[in-house]
Amino acid sequence: MMDSMALAKAIELQSLAREEQWRRNEDLFYLDYGFEPPRLFIWIGRIFAVLNTRRKAMKKADRPETGRSACNGNDSCGQAAACSRM
Repeated sequence: MMDSMALAKAIELQSLAREEQWRRNEDLFYLDYGFEPPRLFIWIGRIFAVLNTRRKAMKKADRPETGRSACNGNDSCGQAAACSRM
């Protein structure tokens, strides 16, 4: 048990020392944590973005017909420019 407590204290001291180095030199932080994600994840993310864009475009294009027109069926038309008289 004492070994695990000593190890935890050593890790804590090492972490505090590293944080102090980051405070003095901000570039060290970005060197430690500023890595590029693997190319596979970038590729998969781009595929999802393209598919989402296509899905939205198809959803917009495939709107169902409303079944209504501007003309009400008899000789009058609610909107003058919407249809011609038959």
